[in-house]
Amino acid sequence: MSSMVSKDKEIVEKNVLELVWNNTNDAIFTIGYDGRVLSLNPAFSSMLGWDKKDLTDVNCFPFFVQPNKEEHEHQLNLFRQGIDIPYHVTKRKRKDGKELDILASYRAVKEGNVLAVGMYKDFTEQMKIQRQLKASQECYRNLVQTIPDAIFVENDGKIVFVNQPGVKMIGAEDSKQLMGQSVWQFILTENDKQLKKNIHNAIETGEPLLVEMQRLNGEMLWVELVAMSIYYEGESVLQVVMRDVTAKKSYEEQLEFLAFHDPLTGVTNRRYFTDYLNKAIEREKSKNGTLALLYLDLDKFKEINDTKGHDVGDELLKQFANRLSKNIREMDIVCRVGGDEFLILIDGVESEQIIREIIKRLHEKLMVPYSINGLKISVYASIGVARFPADGQDSKILISKADKALYQAKQKCNTYIMD
Repeated sequence: MSSMVSKDKEIVEKNVLELVWNNTNDAIFTIGYDGRVLSLNPAFSSMLGWDKKDLTDVNCFPFFVQPNKEEHEHQLNLFRQGIDIPYHVTKRKRKDGKELDILASYRAVKEGNVLAVGMYKDFTEQMKIQRQLKASQECYRNLVQTIPDAIFVENDGKIVFVNQPGVKMIGAEDSKQLMGQSVWQFILTENDKQLKKNIHNAIETGEPLLVEMQRLNGEMLWVELVAMSIYYEGESVLQVVMRDVTAKKSYEEQLEFLAFHDPLTGVTNRRYFTDYLNKAIEREKSKNGTLALLYLDLDKFKEINDTKGHDVGDELLKQFANRLSKNIREMDIVCRVGGDEFLILIDGVESEQIIREIIKRLHEKLMVPYSINGLKISVYASIGVARFPADGQDSKILISKADKALYQAKQKCNTYIMD
């Protein structure tokens, strides 16, 4: 059995390696002990134009800009000693003679007939940009001014350059207003030590960092920043690139809210409530505690909805949900099940009296007429009550028991029943 599992694992790993070999954008090739290329992936041919047949009888790589047998042999000796050659930028020549900037690395393998594996990344565009920046400071300034993202350059903690989008993001009158200040003074944080740690990690990894920023006028923005070391005017400085993601973050927060809340009333939906209830039950089980579940609906809601219109019906549901939320404790939670049906979790109940006091308060507040579009609407609510652990040990049973108690309460109209 174990041999079958091991064989299946080998097959999976082989398939994964083949997928990487055939689909990566990086050029990968294997080198034999005699210095010849044993195999190369499709990206190698695509990047450099050389095919396997071009390299079969060659033990000094023709894709080197200046093929050198001594240099080639030196590399082979390193591989034979098990020494890798780490990432470095170099030149490589295509079959058509065009030279490319390459980020190259080699790993000594020494398995079977394979001595080493080489990997090339086409770095031509990146190096082109870097050369442009190094060639002329004015070129750098012109380049960053055309980028829509805000760019700040700091030297020794002070801003020495900012592009126009950066000036606009901070809300300054011009770049001179920001010279000598630190870009980090505009970042909001409750923990300076943690912010410095996060910034350091962002510089080290190149990963974007999401932070909140305060503009000069007090307005808050969410920005995504990337920080990196660059050369500016012959010195190593810090470049900070920022992008305003306030709208994006707001949209994501709205999506997250809608995933767990009722879009009409703003209270939690059944999905969130059920999960919350299950966790509350487990918590109360561990400490032999009690909680109560209220099931409510509006009496004759359908009649109001049909006669007064759906706009009035929707506003009634909003006001009803608002009254529920305002007349429970901070630790309790309201849920709209659907239509005019709602659930309330009374959490961490210390005595039966607490349940009765909350229900009594709700009952009284819900009897007050509603004012909607100039109409005075009197509508009442019935409440069914179930308690944990007396009426059930899980959420499904508790909701069912509370629903049953609600049905009994509705027979009497504008009352409540404790199952």
